[in-house]
Amino acid sequence: MDPKKVTLYPKANDVFVDVRLACYFRPLLSFTDVVEGTEYVLHLLGTDGLFCEEEYLNAENNFWGFRYIDGKYDFLGDLRVFGDGNMPDVYAFLQTDFAKNKNYYLENKITVNKYKMGIQDGLNQLAKNFDVDYYAEAFYSYEFTRYHYECTGEFRHITELTESWGHDDTEVLISKEEAQEMSEEFFMNLKWNVTHDYGIDESLIRGATERYRFMSIIGGGTVFILLKPKEQTVYLLEYFS
Repeated sequence: MDPKKVTLYPKANDVFVDVRLACYFRPLLSFTDVVEGTEYVLHLLGTDGLFCEEEYLNAENNFWGFRYIDGKYDFLGDLRVFGDGNMPDVYAFLQTDFAKNKNYYLENKITVNKYKMGIQDGLNQLAKNFDVDYYAEAFYSYEFTRYHYECTGEFRHITELTESWGHDDTEVLISKEEAQEMSEEFFMNLKWNVTHDYGIDESLIRGATERYRFMSIIGGGTVFILLKPKEQTVYLLEYFS
C-alpha cells in the first residue's frame, strides 16, 4: 500500500455522514484503495472505551456495518448495542476539557491516571449507566496522541510520550494480504463469531491496523476492514486473536 495515501486521524466530518457517530467510533486512519476499477477512501475506526451490551444486525460484538456513500460511512446498525448510557453528554464534557487544557496536557506529559484524577468528580456527576472510567481513558489516549501528531507530525503511543515506553515504528497500515492471513481463525469460526449472515469471507478484507497504537493501554486487538463493492457496504471487525 502506498504510504502517501494513508491519512492518520481523519476528521469526523470526512468520515461520517452523521458526525455524531464520533463519540462511539473513533477515526484511526483512512487509505485509498482501488477495487474493481473504482477508487475508495476507506476508514478504519475503533470503539475503545465502550462495551457491546446487546447485538443487532450490523451492530454485533466488535463487528459493525456501514453504507459507503461518497467516501463517508452511514451506520447500518443500532446504537442501542452500547446500552443506554449518556455517551454524547460525556463526550461533549471531555471534548470541552481537552480543548481547554490540551497544551497543558501535552507540554507536561500528563499520564492517563493523572488526567482521570483531574476530571473524575465532573465525570461521576455526569455519567449514567456505563463504564465512564474506561471511556475517559480511551478518549484521552486517542485525543492526546492525535494532538501530538497534529503538532509534530510524529505518530507515537501515549505510553511512549508520557512514560517513555511503547515505541513502535512499524507500518501503521497492515496490508491486505497480511490482514487476510491474520483473520483466518475468525473466518474459520465465523458462525460462532457473528450472529447474522453477512455473506463475508477473508477475500473481502482490504487492510487492517493495530487498535492499541491509537488508543488506551487495554484497548488491544486488530481492526480489519471488509468491502462489498456491489452493495457499497463496509464492515469493520475489531478482533482479538
